Amino acid sequence: MYVFTEGYYLVAVLPENEILLQRNTSVRLTAILEVLVFVTLFIVIFMLVRKLVVNNINRVNSSLSKITQGDLDETVDVRSNTEFSALSDDINATVSTLKQYISAAAARIDEELAFAKSIQQSALPSVFPPYPDRTDFSLYATMNTAKEVGGDFYDFYLLDERKLAFLVADVSGKGIPAAMFMMTGKTVIRDYAERGDHPTEVFINANNKLCEGNEAEMFITAWMGFLETDTGLVRFVNAGHNPPVLIRNGKASFIEQKANLTLAAMEGIRYREQTLQLQPGDLLFLYTDGVTEATDADNQLYGNDRLIRTLTAFFSTGMDGCREACEAVKTDLDGFVGEAPQFDDITMLCLYYS
Repeated sequence: MYVFTEGYYLVAVLPENEILLQRNTSVRLTAILEVLVFVTLFIVIFMLVRKLVVNNINRVNSSLSKITQGDLDETVDVRSNTEFSALSDDINATVSTLKQYISAAAARIDEELAFAKSIQQSALPSVFPPYPDRTDFSLYATMNTAKEVGGDFYDFYLLDERKLAFLVADVSGKGIPAAMFMMTGKTVIRDYAERGDHPTEVFINANNKLCEGNEAEMFITAWMGFLETDTGLVRFVNAGHNPPVLIRNGKASFIEQKANLTLAAMEGIRYREQTLQLQPGDLLFLYTDGVTEATDADNQLYGNDRLIRTLTAFFSTGMDGCREACEAVKTDLDGFVGEAPQFDDITMLCLYYS
């Protein structure tokens, strides 16, 4: 800097860095303070957002996760501010309404299933003894479904005074689809039997009929016999079903048989007729795989050997009634299974030839 006064030049000289020192220091200090203020504000805002928004959203999401997994008793209770209180109330109201609709739907389904079960049970013979005036044979059958309705079925009917038709069958699958197919199969088989077809013709015609429109690809295992009541000869056909047990002179054993393909598996199948000669005092025990494949809590099968032992032990006591034989097997089966759930329908039919 300089100035001219009174004929003289006055000159002042300072280093440039000393002149700019204060300015630079002031700028640096201001920048540092601004950064500190920004960081402090960011941290404060982040903590506030985390506390007031994010944590509450996580709590809401946690409750919603439990609700979507089926815990409809979960309650959303986030009341930190008006918005979350309103959100909690809306979610709880929605879940409450949903529970009401589910309860109403469940009650309606239970009512319909009970009605379906009643229809299915009414389609099966349930009056025992079925022919109280007949002394040449006696019958008893029972079915315990794994669900409200099942796919197993049994049937028997007199074709004339000297011929009795009887069968046990098992539809693939469970529940409503199996029950519907069961009703169809039972009706079709009975129609062909009552019109006078031989056992092989019954299964041939029934198989072709059941294959029509079988888009669900369901099938039926079945064992059907025609008993000539005056001679004790049983002409039977087996469509992939378990071999019956013959109890003779107190000893139980599986009958020898050759299995054919199941019903409704393929059109044009030829079924082979076989024969069994019953003697007075013989008992024929038919069943579905729900008996031998019942499992206990350790996933052990009831099995064929235990079934034979149970029936042999029962007849060794001197008892020979059809109802009592079925009840003995069911009692032993229940004792074996214990608390394990029932996974398959359990159906049994006993025929006593006297």
